[in-house]
Amino acid sequence: MPSDLRKQAPPQPSRRRCALAGLLIAGLAALTSCAGRSARPAITVQALESASRVAPTFTRRAIVTRPDELGDLYHPLGRRCGLIEVRSGSEWERLRRVAPELGPPPDFRRGAVIGITSDAGLPLDGSWPIGLEAVRVCAGAGFAVARFPGGTFLPDGTTYLEASQIEGLAVVLMVEINGTRFYPQ
Repeated sequence: MPSDLRKQAPPQPSRRRCALAGLLIAGLAALTSCAGRSARPAITVQALESASRVAPTFTRRAIVTRPDELGDLYHPLGRRCGLIEVRSGSEWERLRRVAPELGPPPDFRRGAVIGITSDAGLPLDGSWPIGLEAVRVCAGAGFAVARFPGGTFLPDGTTYLEASQIEGLAVVLMVEINGTRFYPQ
């Protein structure tokens, strides 16, 4: 039988071609899995430190009656303090269930609400034990500076909250309390 009439086997791909095809498929899979997510710009510590200070739209204080019910709104910052981030009306209502003195929700299109908490207990000098001193915002990312004055506390489990809405804030990346830095995200 002549050689040109025989059934020819299809050519076998080389190992190199198989490896290249595998990398291409993996790359396409990675790209399509990220398609629904928005890319966040990288923010450096230096950019946060040098960003403009933003004055709060409002500041409110409240006692948190059941801090264990805050769930994912709360990020611990050391042993005595914490950060609360609220970005929507439903999250505000969750916070108000445990801190009813906060009042009606703000307009979240302007920016997020951040709260600094102290669960050291009742200060014996009668002062409010936590305060937000400054917030710097860079491309929606925030750097909050707070003070915890210390002193003598009755360890009764009282949790104090100071909450402020910050224009243009989307997420807090860095918090400094009394010179100590925390990175809650």
